Amino acid sequence: QPPRMIPRPQQGGTRITHAWLRALKPEDCVWRFRLTVQEIIDLAAALEIPDPFITQNRSSFDAVEALALLCARFRSAAEMYVLCLIYDRSQCAISECVNELVEYLDNSWEHLLGCDEEHLLHPVQLRDYADSIAAKGSPLVSIIGFIDCTIRRICHPTWFQRQAYNGHKKYHALKFQAVML
Repeated sequence: QPPRMIPRPQQGGTRITHAWLRALKPEDCVWRFRLTVQEIIDLAAALEIPDPFITQNRSSFDAVEALALLCARFRSAAEMYVLCLIYDRSQCAISECVNELVEYLDNSWEHLLGCDEEHLLHPVQLRDYADSIAAKGSPLVSIIGFIDCTIRRICHPTWFQRQAYNGHKKYHALKFQAVML
């Protein structure tokens, strides 16, 4: 029996260029990328994305195109197949661009993206937060802050169903409302 061939998607659509972006309606651009045209252009310049952005396999992208592909990929859970059909690039090229741009941005801006262990989240500061909250009457001495009630859906529990049921959301859930050391 001959090996089964898996069909490859047809590449199509339009490459992302400045002219193409400017021709989009503003609401269409925000729907596709979650940013306006000017925000994409300004962000590409502010993030100092090399122009052209060249991947390890020598695929070349305009800085704005690379950022727009990253935004399109992060905006949607759609498969690379869909991006391939819309933006006239191969799945391999889009994947390389997105992955390498994420690495580039992480390496370039890691000093701003990292956790703030030196100031607000320094262990001494965290202990001060916990002491202040305990001084106000908290029964737990290790609470360092409060969040806006994160609700995580869970499966139907065997025990304590009434306690786990969230009447507002209409499903069983756990609520997390404090951050502890």
